[in-house]
Amino acid sequence: MNNYKEEQSMLIAHPVSVIIPVRNGAKTIKECLNAVFEQSLKPFEVIVVDGQSTDNTIDIAMTFPVKLLKQTYGRCAAARQMGLEVAQGEYVAFTDSDCVPDKDWLQNLVTELKENIIGVGGGIKNVGEGLWIRSINLAQNTFVGGGSSIQTRLIMDKRFVKSISGANSMYRKKDILEIGGFNVRLTGADETELNSRLLKSKKGKLLYTPKAAVIHNHGRNLKEFAGNMYHYGRWRRECRVWDFPIIPALLFPFVLLTVFLQYWIFLVLALIYVLIILAIGSKFAIQNKSMSYMASIPIVFVVLHGCYILGFWREAIFPVRVKK
Repeated sequence: MNNYKEEQSMLIAHPVSVIIPVRNGAKTIKECLNAVFEQSLKPFEVIVVDGQSTDNTIDIAMTFPVKLLKQTYGRCAAARQMGLEVAQGEYVAFTDSDCVPDKDWLQNLVTELKENIIGVGGGIKNVGEGLWIRSINLAQNTFVGGGSSIQTRLIMDKRFVKSISGANSMYRKKDILEIGGFNVRLTGADETELNSRLLKSKKGKLLYTPKAAVIHNHGRNLKEFAGNMYHYGRWRRECRVWDFPIIPALLFPFVLLTVFLQYWIFLVLALIYVLIILAIGSKFAIQNKSMSYMASIPIVFVVLHGCYILGFWREAIFPVRVKK
């Protein structure tokens, strides 16, 4: 009885609206919603924003007591903004339909959202079966593959960060609205752009905590992963947030230029890159007792970096024009 009263008082003190954008998420949304509704800190409401799903995503979502919204923009930014505008909670938490939050996810996020903290993000544990899925997960859990993304790399200590992911984050609703909300014109990386504006507002800091974790089963084969990395590159150029992840893309034209000016510099740089990714592949092959990683992980790195750079410069030269 006492636990129930404590839980209810916590809910009243910290009303949290959980917002989940989804499109064709029938395979994963049931497990996601089960985890959200089984939180130790019960959500005040759960808002599912559907982006014109063609499978039975809506039917599955409606078996839960969710508030269902439909958006026709086809963009996560628009879905998150729609959810934000109708949310009744003081706090808004975001996750994706292919994520399964830990039982104490909301509790651990709320606990860290103190006066000087403007947003909190937790760890994202990528899982899945199959050589390529496992190789992608291992590669992204490194500095070479994950860059400055503390969440994807599941760093095990709490720290201040430059950005937090839309797959695992919480903010005060009023703080987001005061800076204009999500930029719905962006086709991706909208949370990165939002976080940049929040920090520039000087309202507080962004905090990463490993305790508030979600499990993410992306289910991407190598071809799908290549497409995603291409889009990620485009989105980072589109959102115009100039931080560490875009440095390799910005430097790439100068690296190519060395082929014509001082080709030996290009060969040295290429050799260093190959040695680094081979060393990482060998490390994981030894750790996991599977020699397949010696080849698969270097291939993942080449696909990741190559497609990201291609997408970045595609957007820089031929930007996508999106109507509001």
